[in-house]
Amino acid sequence: MKPRADEMALARAYTNVLQFEGLTEQQMSCIMERGRALHKWFRAHPNTHNLINVMVLLFLGAADFLTLIRLPQVLLSAPPSRRLVWVLAAVLVGSLHSWLIYSLGIFSLHEAAAHKIVFLERGPLSRAGNFIVRNLCRLAGGEPEFYAAHHMNHHAKFGTPDDDEFLNFVLPRRYWLTFLPFAAVLNFSDFVVHRPRAFTKGRLISVVVAGSYHGIYGYIMYHRFGLLFTITVLALLPHVGFYLDRIRQFTEHNLMPLDNKNGSRSFGVGFWGLLVGGGPWGSPCHWEHHLVASIPWYQQLVLHQYVKTILTSQQRRQFLVKPVIGFPLLWWRLLCQSRSFRLNHSGRAAQVSVT
Repeated sequence: MKPRADEMALARAYTNVLQFEGLTEQQMSCIMERGRALHKWFRAHPNTHNLINVMVLLFLGAADFLTLIRLPQVLLSAPPSRRLVWVLAAVLVGSLHSWLIYSLGIFSLHEAAAHKIVFLERGPLSRAGNFIVRNLCRLAGGEPEFYAAHHMNHHAKFGTPDDDEFLNFVLPRRYWLTFLPFAAVLNFSDFVVHRPRAFTKGRLISVVVAGSYHGIYGYIMYHRFGLLFTITVLALLPHVGFYLDRIRQFTEHNLMPLDNKNGSRSFGVGFWGLLVGGGPWGSPCHWEHHLVASIPWYQQLVLHQYVKTILTSQQRRQFLVKPVIGFPLLWWRLLCQSRSFRLNHSGRAAQVSVT
């Protein structure tokens, strides 16, 4: 997702006119002090840290099993003539499965592949665990080596032409193309970060791993719930998680300053933050992650609660999302403002060229 020249130019132009209250040096000092304390804690408690992440993996694995095998048994216990129940069951099971795989994919790509902080290595067991978790993103079609290189470059080169995840201005057409069917696997748009656009060896491995995982579940589901239900759940609805991920990345940095400490938003741990962020172990507190990138997901939640206490009212409006309808309003505002600014900027540029 290398920045396009037109999006980079629009982001710079927007930043030049943006009225923004950034973090002060005192606020940054407090945040860094709190971040260092959190970092020291998890480094000093490796067994507790590792156990927390083992519980996350067990939860996601068990939840996916219950969703695909047990939940349909409960929902489809109604008479076959009730077609509406069948349709609702398929939508619910498929969407929930997609969200769980999306959550696992974020956890694996971000915490394990990129930042390497799922398990603190203390021997061969933890090293094996890190290898496994790093590759679990392949169940969702992710490619860990590709993502890790580009994500770490995003932190190092944020808001510059070398930012491999430049998201501070996203043109609507580039964004909307990712909502076409099968955009997660086909190159309708380059607004994708979990895999390379080319069909590499790593991407082939991900296809085989994802196909094997879903093939096993598909075989069991076919014999229990029928072919049509299985195809609907495993072939048509898995893209729900990808669409949530596109909504997340569209809103994290869009129309924010081009610097690392002020260039992100934090959705928090409310309903919308957990939905689009992929759960608490996903990316609901993305701004805090950019402020202190060395702490794990559960400490980002702690830092989020602390940061809220030192912000001004204006900063809270800029960096945080209001409860209940705050996230949908943010998404709509970004669509409208980016389109409006792009049209006005293009008009001014055309007027200058004529004069």
